[in-house]
Amino acid sequence: MSSLQEETKLATEFGSKAEKLVLANGQCPIGDRNTPLMAYWSLIFEFHKAILSLIASKFYGAAFALERPILEATVRAHLVMFVPDHTLKKILDDEYRTNFGTVGKEIDDAFGLEGYFQKFLTDAKEALHGYTHAGMHQLGRRFSGNDLVPNYSEEEITEVIRTSTSAAFMVNNIVTKYFGFEEEWKENTKLFDEWGKSHPSGTVYKCGV
Repeated sequence: MSSLQEETKLATEFGSKAEKLVLANGQCPIGDRNTPLMAYWSLIFEFHKAILSLIASKFYGAAFALERPILEATVRAHLVMFVPDHTLKKILDDEYRTNFGTVGKEIDDAFGLEGYFQKFLTDAKEALHGYTHAGMHQLGRRFSGNDLVPNYSEEEITEVIRTSTSAAFMVNNIVTKYFGFEEEWKENTKLFDEWGKSHPSGTVYKCGV
C-alpha cells in the first residue's frame, strides 16, 4: 500500500468512527442555532467522504475544489454557535459573506483557541481560492510536461486529506461538546490524537473547545 493510500485509509477510518459518535445519540434538539449547526455537521462529513472518494479514484482536481466548501462550512458551524442574532439571521438568509482574513481570530476569541483556528485557515488559504474557482492553482496542474495529464504532487494531495479530516474533527468536537456528549467528546479527541500520531512528520491541526 502506498503512503497516499494509507493516508486515505486512515482518514476514512477516522471519519467513520467520528461520525458514529454523534449518530449514536439519535436526534439532536432543533432550534435557531442547533438546526444549522447539525446541517453543517452533516454537510462537512459528506464533503469529507466525497474528497476521500475522489482522491481514491484519482479525481484530484474535483477533490481539491471541495476544500473551500468544507472549510467554509467548518467556519460557519462555529459561527452559528456564538454570533449575535442579527449575524445569525444573515447566515440563515444567505446574506453573510465570510472574511477569511478576520474570521479565524473571531472564532479563536469565542472558543479560547489561542490562535489555532486562524493558523488553520492561514495554512489552508491557498486551497480556498484557486482550486475551487478554477484558477491557476488548478489549471497549472492539468499538464504533465506538454501532456494534458493531471499532475498533483503527493504532498499536495496529502495536505487536502489532512485539512479536510481536521475540519471533520473540529465540527465533531464542537457538536459533541455543545450537546453535552462528554464521553463522545473525549473519544473524538482520542480518535484524532491517534490519527495524528499515525503521521507525526505532517501537519495536523488541533482546534476545538
